[in-house]
Amino acid sequence: MPFIETEGARIKYHIIGKGKPLIFISGLGMDHKVWLYQVSHFFKKFMVVLFDNRGIGESSYDGKRFSTYTLARDVINLMDSLNIEKANIVGSSLGGMIAQEIAINFPDRVDKLVLSSTTAKLERRTRKGEFFRNLGKIISGEVEILINADPDHPIFNRAINYILQNAYSRDFLIRNKSLAEKLAREYFSKENYYEVLLRQAGAAFRHDTRKRLRSISAETLVMAGTNDRIIPAENGERLAKEIKRPNFVKIEGGTHGLHLERAEDFNKHLEAFLE
Repeated sequence: MPFIETEGARIKYHIIGKGKPLIFISGLGMDHKVWLYQVSHFFKKFMVVLFDNRGIGESSYDGKRFSTYTLARDVINLMDSLNIEKANIVGSSLGGMIAQEIAINFPDRVDKLVLSSTTAKLERRTRKGEFFRNLGKIISGEVEILINADPDHPIFNRAINYILQNAYSRDFLIRNKSLAEKLAREYFSKENYYEVLLRQAGAAFRHDTRKRLRSISAETLVMAGTNDRIIPAENGERLAKEIKRPNFVKIEGGTHGLHLERAEDFNKHLEAFLE
């Protein structure tokens, strides 16, 4: 089984294809499977590297608090283990925050950088916005139930549905209802999943690269969806303005899960940028 040991974590990874390394970093609570549509598109031209962030999927961790910098070091340690000197780095949401830390702290390890549905900082109006405020109300007083991940509890079901409805459009969920629910239940039913989710959320809330973005030397593509209800597109616009070599793409009607729901558009822009 392909694992590496890294600073209090055991990271599961996968390599598909041959060529220049292309590393995908998943968002909050998600494992490597969310990049399914990118793997099938890019593996013929690139060595696609997928992995589960610490504590997620088949990766484990020591239970300690971590930051987006910690998660960035996991990626660098994975690259070291695989003898990857330099790679194209793609991150979505929390994965985009991790990718920023890689580009800022390890600039020689990044060829091109892609940041999707993400931000330099979850500002107060985003943290206090409708999504996070309502999600907090849904799970308020039910922490023990969610930690135990009881999929039959109504609060648990409402939390899953609310997350899905904000990450994707109604039409997408109707077309992919069984798959979306299957993946959500698979994630939430894992032991300690909610604990790790809280750790990741804490890392995202503390993330702040606003004063360091100018140090990113890699050519960067920032993608944002106009219908992103979790991290609004204006966050991506501000992010792009602070980076030295930015390319900004706004996908009309795109939601938070651009690489899944709008995979064709996402892949088209990504491929053009990498080439």
